[in-house]
Amino acid sequence: MKRVLFSLIFILTLGITGASAQCGESLTQTALKEIGDSQYIKDFAVDLKKAKPDAKTGAVTFKVILNSKNHYKFNMVNGSQNTEEVIMQLYDGDRLLVSNFEGGKMYKATEFVCRTTKAYNLTFSFKGGEEGCAAAVLSLVKQYSEGEMGF
Repeated sequence: MKRVLFSLIFILTLGITGASAQCGESLTQTALKEIGDSQYIKDFAVDLKKAKPDAKTGAVTFKVILNSKNHYKFNMVNGSQNTEEVIMQLYDGDRLLVSNFEGGKMYKATEFVCRTTKAYNLTFSFKGGEEGCAAAVLSLVKQYSEGEMGF
């Protein structure tokens, strides 16, 4: 009896872990295909769950170091079960620099030309505090020389 119970728990654990990993891994692979000629730098898995049915999920923030004179691209891919699309926001302290949600429109990718090397905050959330999973890929589009940047 213990062996059957242990086997059942083991199978259920694998199923739960597999579903979570599949969401992130398959989404990351899709996002990687969308970076085009850009050079891959890093990927981010977003999986926000509500603690209670009437609660809001909040957001997840990652620190990223971006280098000056570099043109970056952020590609986002949403999970198929999401009720809302993921919102990506890049901050320098409290100042919003770029987002994939601009002027009431949602974009699958956004770009940023970095002028100062430092750590930035990359925040992901879902509109209305909904839960969902998504993946994002940070890639390098171009490195500029001093003369090209004009500073």
